[in-house]
Order: sequence, then C-alpha cells, then structure tokens
Amino acid sequence: MYVKLALRNVKRSAKDYLIYLLTMVLSVGLFYGFLSITSPFYNSRLPIQMNLDYFSSKMKIIIPLIAMLLVFLISYVNRYTIKRRKKEFALQIIMGMEQRTVAYMFFIEMLLMGLIAVVMGILFGTLLSQIVSAIIMASFGESYHFYFSIFPDTILWTLTFFTALFIIIGFGNVHVIRKQKVIDMLHDSYNTESTVTIKDMLFSSVILSSALAICILLLCFIKIIPFWNQFGQRAMKLVAACTFGTIIFLICAAIFVVTTCKMKREGSLVAALLSVTGLATGIFLLQMQGLIDDMLRMGMISGGIYNFVPPVLSMGMVIFSLVAFFCCISWMVVLAKKKSKKFRFQNLFLLGQIISKLKTNSKTMAILTCVFMSSFVLLGWLPTYTAQVDGYLKVRSIYDVQIFSAYTRVDSINDLPKAEMDYSYIDTYLAKGGYEVVGTANVETYFLKDSDFNIRIENYMPVLGISLSDYNSLLRLSGHEEMSLPKNSFAVAWSNTALSDEIRQFNKLHIQIRAGEYTLTKVKGADYQINAGMGIFTSRMKAVYILPDSVCNTLTLATTYYAANTTEPLSYDFAVNMDNEVSHWLNDTGIIPKDSGYVRLKTLQLNEGISNSLMLRIGGTYTSLVLIVICLTILALQQLTDATEHKKRFEIIGKLGVDKKQISRYIRQQMSVWFGIPILVAFCGSGAVFSYLSKANYREYIPYVTEHQVFTNILSIYGIFILVFICYLSVTYTLFKRNVIS
Repeated sequence: MYVKLALRNVKRSAKDYLIYLLTMVLSVGLFYGFLSITSPFYNSRLPIQMNLDYFSSKMKIIIPLIAMLLVFLISYVNRYTIKRRKKEFALQIIMGMEQRTVAYMFFIEMLLMGLIAVVMGILFGTLLSQIVSAIIMASFGESYHFYFSIFPDTILWTLTFFTALFIIIGFGNVHVIRKQKVIDMLHDSYNTESTVTIKDMLFSSVILSSALAICILLLCFIKIIPFWNQFGQRAMKLVAACTFGTIIFLICAAIFVVTTCKMKREGSLVAALLSVTGLATGIFLLQMQGLIDDMLRMGMISGGIYNFVPPVLSMGMVIFSLVAFFCCISWMVVLAKKKSKKFRFQNLFLLGQIISKLKTNSKTMAILTCVFMSSFVLLGWLPTYTAQVDGYLKVRSIYDVQIFSAYTRVDSINDLPKAEMDYSYIDTYLAKGGYEVVGTANVETYFLKDSDFNIRIENYMPVLGISLSDYNSLLRLSGHEEMSLPKNSFAVAWSNTALSDEIRQFNKLHIQIRAGEYTLTKVKGADYQINAGMGIFTSRMKAVYILPDSVCNTLTLATTYYAANTTEPLSYDFAVNMDNEVSHWLNDTGIIPKDSGYVRLKTLQLNEGISNSLMLRIGGTYTSLVLIVICLTILALQQLTDATEHKKRFEIIGKLGVDKKQISRYIRQQMSVWFGIPILVAFCGSGAVFSYLSKANYREYIPYVTEHQVFTNILSIYGIFILVFICYLSVTYTLFKRNVIS
C-alpha cells in the first residue's frame, strides 16, 4: 500500500519535480557522456583505432572526483524538497501515519524519481558522448562519422554511482524527517527572513580584503618602486594608479569599520565605494603582470612565485568587489526609486520582493556570479589554449625520431661534446624493429663566443649558430628547397612562434655579428621561418644564426641534434621501448654529458601530448558544465522557495484587484532580476577576462590559432549556455506561476 501511495505521489507531484528531473538528467548525462571515453569498449568501437590508454587512465580519476560535486547538488535539491513538503508530512502524521513511514515513503519517491532521471540521463549522455568523440577525433587529426554505441560497463558504473548516492542521501533525508517535530513542520512556511545588516554581510570580507590590499602595497613599495627609474612612462603610471587605488581602498575600509561599528550607521555608500575601488585595484594589479614578467627576466626580482602573486591578489579584490556590489545593491535600488520621477506605486510590490531577498542572499548571489564567470572563462578559453598546445606539439614533432642535447644541463663549458655524435645505432635499432629510415639529418649548433655559455637568464638565452650545410640537411628532410649564403654573411632561422614585429626589431639590432674571429653581415631579407624542426631552438630562443661552414669550424660546439623519418609511423609499444633503450644509450656514449640528452619520438609526443590537452579540455569542460548546472539549480530553487514562502503576498494583491496577467508580469520581472543580474555581471566579467587573455597571450597562441577561431570558441560557449539557461528559466517560471496563481 505504501509503495502504491509513493507511486501516486510521484505521479501527482511530477510537475513539482521538473527542476529535480532537469538537473538530474543533465548531471547523469554529463557523467555518462564523459565517463564513456574511459570504457575499454570505447576505442574498439571508434571508426579508427587510437591508443587512448594514457588518456583514459587519467580521466578515470578526474571524472569521479568532479562528480562528487553532484553530492552537494543532490543534497541541496533534496533539502529544498523536504522544506517544500514539510506541511504535507505534518498532515500525514496527524492523520495517523507513523513519522517513520512518512520518511520512508519520501525516500521511495526520491529514489524512483532519481532512477527515472538516470535512465533519461543515460540516453542524453549517449548523444553527448558523440560530441566528445568528435572532439577526440579532431584532436588526432581524423574525420568523424556519427555512430551509435552503448557501453555496458559505463551504464553499470553510472547506475551504481547514482543509485548509491540516492540511497545515502535518502537515508539522510529519513533521519532529518524523523527528527522533525510536527508543530515545527506545520509552522515552517510562516518563518520569515531575519534582518541582516550590511555590517553582518560584509565586515569579515572587508577585513580579509584589507589584508590583500596591504599585500599589494608591500609588493609595490618593496619590490617594484625601488626600480622606478628603470620603468617606462606607461609602467610608472600603472604602478602609481595601483598604489593610489589601494590606498583609497584602505581608507574606505577604515571608514566602513568606523561607520558600521562605532557610529552604528548602515554604511551602504561606503560599501559601494569599496566595490568600485576594489575592482579598480584588481584591474590595475592584473595589468602589472607584464611588468612583473619583465622584472623577473631582467633579474630585478627572483622567484617564480611572483608570476602568481598579481593574479591571485587581483582575483581576491575582484571577488570582494562582487560581494560588496551585491551587498549594497538593495540600497542602490531604493536610491534609484527615490530619484526616479517615473516610479509608480504599483512597482512597490516588486521592489519589496527584490529587497527582501537581497538582504539575505547577497553573498550567495556574489558566489554564484564568481562561479558563473569562472566557468565561462574556463569553457571559453580552454579550446584556444589546447589548440595552442596541439599546434606547438605538431610543429615540434615534425620528424618521426629526434634526439638532441641541451647545454643548459651542463655545469662547465669543458663538459660540452667535443666530437660529432655517431647515430648509426639509431638507424640499426629502427631497422631491427622493421622500420626503414628514409632520411636523416645530423645537426650541430655553436656559441658565437665562449662567454655565451654563462648567460642563463630566465626567458633570455644567447642566440646560437648553425652551419649552412646542417640547416640545408634539415630543409631537405622536411621537404623544402635548400638555400645559399654569400661570403662573409649570415641569415637567420626563426621559430614559428616569432612574430613579424620581433623579427623587424631583431634585424635592426643585429645588422652585423661577431662569430669567433669573423665579422658577418646580415643578408637583406634572409629570414627563414620554415618548419624544419624545433631541435635547433633548444635553449628557449626564437632565432638561430645560419653561418658559413668555415666559420662554424672555429666555434665551440653547443648542442647536437639528430632527426630521422621512417617509411611508416612507429607503433606505440615499439616507441615506448625505443625511448627507454635509446635514453640509456645516450648516457653511455660518453660524448654527451649525462642527463643532457633527450629523445623525442613522434608517436609518443602526439599520443601523450594530445592526451594531456584532451584531458585538460574535457576535464575542464566537464567541471564547468557541472558548476553551471549547480548554479542554475540554486537560482531556480531560490525562486521556487520564494514562491512557496510568499504565496500569501501574491494572494493578497490578487484580492486587491491585481489581475493574473499583471501577477505573471511581476513574476517575470522578479526572475529577470534574480537570474539576470548574476549572469549579466558574469558575462561582462568573463568578457573582460577574455579581452585580457587575448591581449596578454597574443604572442603565444596566434602562431597556432587565428583570432576568428578564438572569437568563435567564446561565442559558441555563450550560445550553449543560453540554451541551458532558457531551459531552466522556462521550467522555473512555469513552476513559480503554478505555485502562486491557482
């Protein structure tokens, strides 16, 4: 009988569970869609076979960990459902049903709804896995064709995970319901929000942000201002603006403390000033990141930690600015009402609805806005970043086999290689493995003067030289035409990451160079930005001088580089074994100093590199989508809770003559505020972050990703979010209207 009653309740309350179903279907679908790529059946059913073992092993750890966020989400939805139905539970108990029975009936209801959502979620996840497969195939440079496939092990893991989650949370709900007093459940809907002041909401945040502001001042006065004379005019203005803004922020923080604690005033105006100055300080500090990078490169400050100090402090100030904004927004609404000549008294109801919630949910709104903004940035920028990584990887792995040495791992110039390496062992090893070598290049680079060996500043290394014959061997191996040099002249080989302005600036400063005892003149227009391998750029420089062979014979050897192509790509297992054995051989030759030689095999580079970028992109996408679902669910449930708690208000205005059409308009306006402000602020904030990232990282990503692709990635993320947002908004509006309009 109780099971039948639970089934009847599920059927009767199906509309009330729409938010729960929508949230669970999206959550289960995301879990199944991303977990399916770790299935051992997955690779065998792809249109083309790829080695995804490394990728799958990492994703098996990441996806369940991120899925633990769903524990919070499901618990939150269950708490809302219990709160909504407390009066119903109390009436059932008064009618004679045992409290334990009521609790277990609710457990059965939620479990049934959860299992329905799991089935629907798996169907949605099956479609989602096709999108994930398309991303994976594109990353490996393969075309994708739609195919339908279900993975039994993934279905089992999904059912097990969510069923266990429902049971654990369900028994927690049983415990909560059994401990409730009937009188408390009856009167729970009459509880009103407690009065919260701006001091209560903001005081601790002001103290914490003031500590961050002091850290910013210490950074400016101790590490930056002592080198004031070495900065350009723009940098000086930026430091001055950041310092001045921080001081103003601290003054406002002191005024806020005095106003709210000593004078017992509200402090809304000061909170608004804190929000503005905090945001300005965060932006100025973030703009100083380039200055910090320059100081690190020139040795003015030491320690890689300073690369992270400005972004972390800036993020803290921006988060506080958002919290302060939402805390004083009710004051701004009231002020706007007083100043507005077009304000009408029928707007008082809507104003009261908004202000009553703003006083209790300001911090929640601020946190949700921050999470939205972080998710947008993560979703929008990850495709650009991973495309940059994949592009660099493909340029770096142009040859099937690459072996090179790095002088940066050598302590003394006397330990550098003195003789040419004999790489016949590599050719023999490949032949034994059944791989025919179709072309090789044995290349060496040189110091222009011996003192260059000691120059090892972060991001600034000496430009090395390569002989004309060696560079031509690389051109032949990569399928390009050979080049020639006039007597007593040189050319420059450029990395693909070098931009045109860098090349022009370099050529202005290096018209002539001194290589040993020779003075060489740059051939006009002799700049070769050809993808002939990254092995000659092993010391973090973007340029290499192409010198006559006779000049190189008098110079000190810096690095050696061997490249080879085979008739067919190396298999993954063979490449793993070759990597281990050749690495040992390099250390045993005695020509290259121990641990200064590197082996790069195209098969391993592509597999592990693409797997890492895929793991980052797919893991980040999954995390962001889960967070977005959580935020939208919280916003929706806040509105539905408001519909339950304030139902009497809507009934009263209905009795006063407000028609249903006007009430529906109030509901839409109220929801547009609660959904619109956090999302609009998050859109604006993420747009500003995208602009900063696009500008700050332009030189890193532009060789591999076009600006059109960057904008397309960002806009597509906004488009996908708007579709999900419309679903939540429509369901919430329908349920809200159903609750307050009978």
